[in-house]
Formats: sequence, C-alpha cells, structure tokens
Amino acid sequence: MIRLFRHPRFLIPLVVACLLVLMPVVGWCKKDGLVAVVITGDLPRYQLAHEAFVHKLEELTEARGEVTVYVQRPNPDVMSWINSIRKAVGIGADIIVTYGAPATLAGKNEGRNIPIVFADVYEPVALGIVADIAKPGGNLTGMAGQTPLETLLHAYYLSKDVRKIGVLFSPEDQASIYQKNKLVEIAEKKGITVLPAEVNGPGDLWKELQTLSPHIDSLFVAESAVLEMSATKIMDFSKKNKIPVISQIHGFCEMGALMTLEADPAEQGSRIAGYVAEILSGKKPGELPVRTPRNVSLVINLHTARELGLKIPFQALTLATRVIR
Repeated sequence: MIRLFRHPRFLIPLVVACLLVLMPVVGWCKKDGLVAVVITGDLPRYQLAHEAFVHKLEELTEARGEVTVYVQRPNPDVMSWINSIRKAVGIGADIIVTYGAPATLAGKNEGRNIPIVFADVYEPVALGIVADIAKPGGNLTGMAGQTPLETLLHAYYLSKDVRKIGVLFSPEDQASIYQKNKLVEIAEKKGITVLPAEVNGPGDLWKELQTLSPHIDSLFVAESAVLEMSATKIMDFSKKNKIPVISQIHGFCEMGALMTLEADPAEQGSRIAGYVAEILSGKKPGELPVRTPRNVSLVINLHTARELGLKIPFQALTLATRVIR
C-alpha cells in the first residue's frame, strides 16, 4: 500500500519542522520505505509521469507493506530545488525521485548519497548527472527523456523554408541550455541563423518575444519549467505574429505549437517505479542502467498550420505519429 503525503506550499517550513521533531516519536520513516518526490512547478507532463509512477509503484510494492510517498512541488528556481532536496534529506527519505534535470542536479549535489531515481532528464551523461548510460555508477539512475532533435528539425524543414529561428531557453535549466546549443549546431550546418533569447522568469518572456519577432520566421522553445508555465503567452504570440512554434516539450502541440517530438511521460513514470521497487528491495541505483524512452511521438497540429497559412507536405505527415486536426 502507498501512503501519499502532500502539503500546500505556504506550509512547507512548518510541516518539515514538525516532521523533524516528530519523526523519532511517531516512527515516520517506516522500514518499508519513504520515497520523497520533487515535481517542479506542478507541470502537466510531470503530473502524468507521477500518476503513472504511483500506480505502478503501488502494484509493485503491494506485498511488501506500506510505502510512503512524500510529494513536494517547488517553484522553478535554484533555491527552491535545493530546499526541496534538503527537506527530503531532513525527513529521512530512503529514495528521492526527481522530474527534470534541475531537480536531479540539485539532488546529486545536496542528496547526501541517498539513492536518486530521475525521469525526463535530457541527455543525463552530457549534463554530468551520470557517467555512463549502461553503468551509471554512484547513487543515481532513471529515465532519460531526450528525443532526437534532428528528427524534429527534419520534419519541420520539410514544411517551411526556415531562414532565422529564435530559441527561448532558461539559463537556470541545464537541459534547456543543452537543447539550445544542439539546435545552434544543427541549424548552422544548414546555413540557418539562430537567435537565442534567455528567459529567467515570466517577466522576461514578453520582452524577449517582442525583441525577437521582427527578426525570426520560426520559434523553438527549449525545455524549461518557466517556459512551459508560460505556454499560453507563447502560443498567443505565435498566432498573432504568424510565427510557428516547435518544441520537444510534451503537450505543446495540444496548446497550439505546430510540431513537437516528445517522449511519453507515463512510460517514464511507470519505468522509474520499477527502479524504486528494486532499490527498496536492496539493489544499488548505480548498477541499474539509465533507460531511454521507447514511446516517442512526432506530433503535427494541422489546425495551427491552417491558422499560420502553412501547408504540411505529405513527406512530413508520413513521419508523424499523431496529427491534430
């Protein structure tokens, strides 16, 4: 049986302080397992992954007794990620589960060698999270969330003559920086100009979009909680300025992007539950290989294409896993 523990954000300091005082009295850290989960900004894709995680973990641990899942939803900034990991350490978590690269890196730096199982981390080797996919070593393992950017760009180039592409990215998200750099590398080989724009918070977004708009014909949104939380504003900008949006963020096509290449969050959540169950049974995380997603979808939004006056060619449509009409 899984016991879920959540709290409103404004009660975080009080709750943690009480737990630290009461743990020795009430036996909070049960021998069957305390799993602390960090879900940045309560993002929809992380919620999908977490729901699958809880469902699968309950199924896998049903015979072993109660497993407590303690959930935190920090804001997308460095100190919030660090504080969440420190709270997980403070309440005596047996395992920490993190969604996304920033929370995972905070866990690696602040987790005091507590086993960490991560999901939706883009290129964990390149970001320095694990040494090797097959043999991660140390106290971390999980699911890499990357999809091949080359595939997305190939389908997009079939659909539009691209000359200048803007890139929104977050300097506080290492995966966001990596995606921006990768896009620059690929685009420049094709003679396409890339104009990066740093977004440190919601207040920066509109200013950066207004600066970019006269100079670009396309917009790539790199992985970032800050940007994902501002998806509606980005799509409004796209529609108003007739600038297509492409991304690797799950769910962006449903919000109005033209094209995405995305990994399935539910698959990731389900598979990391297996790792958590194995670690609770005595396995070492560093001996469990990091898995890459099997369920990857190229999604094309034809409704958005019509609004932008674009005709998606048959060659691009044949590459699509799903088409929104």
